[in-house]
Amino acid sequence: MTGGPELYGFPPPETLPDLRWLGPDYVSVLVYDLTQGLLRQDARTSVLGVRCEGEPELRPSVDPLGVIRAHDACFPLQVFVQDGDGRPWRLRGRWTYSGRGLGTASATITHFWQLISAEGV
Repeated sequence: MTGGPELYGFPPPETLPDLRWLGPDYVSVLVYDLTQGLLRQDARTSVLGVRCEGEPELRPSVDPLGVIRAHDACFPLQVFVQDGDGRPWRLRGRWTYSGRGLGTASATITHFWQLISAEGV
């Protein structure tokens, strides 16, 4: 992401083939979605950096034929932001994608953020 936040600790996409349902570059998708969510809360927020603190927790579910049709992917993150008033913050939490009906015309992907802590830095 040219000109975007600094990114650290994310496993390379090619090492996580189970995340292809998020596209060829899951990191860019995640950072975009996370940034959009933060901007909805404060339109002047700047995301400065995102650190993946460990391996994502992957929870696939297969249908009777062994095809993955549902998948959750949870990422432990630290997000470094500057709020609209110029204050720097470190947010710790878990970003989760939930894919349902994968590989079908009715596939859906939702996401959510679980904030664990927020501290001024």
